[in-house]
Amino acid sequence: MWKDPRLWTGGLLLVAAGWLLVPQLVPRRPPAVAAELVPEIRYVCSETGEVFVRRATAAALPHPTTGQPTLVPAAFDRKKQRWVPGPPPEVMHRRGQLRPAS
Repeated sequence: MWKDPRLWTGGLLLVAAGWLLVPQLVPRRPPAVAAELVPEIRYVCSETGEVFVRRATAAALPHPTTGQPTLVPAAFDRKKQRWVPGPPPEVMHRRGQLRPAS
């Protein structure tokens, strides 16, 4: 059985097909983004209302003094003329509200 050339030919064809098809079928990971390319945005503390400028992330950030995850992306309220807690980052990005701090 092991001396049959059809077995070895079939095995080599399967390996070659896998080598050619797997990169096409398995999605590649997106390239890593350098830290300096991630924009800085304004965050507001949901408890105290303090405003901070930090690099954009998808999760709530810890407050610098309390350590509690209370910093959320901020949205500027034009009626109140101050920064207020905004919706989740995905919603802000869709609405065009997530802009770099300048």
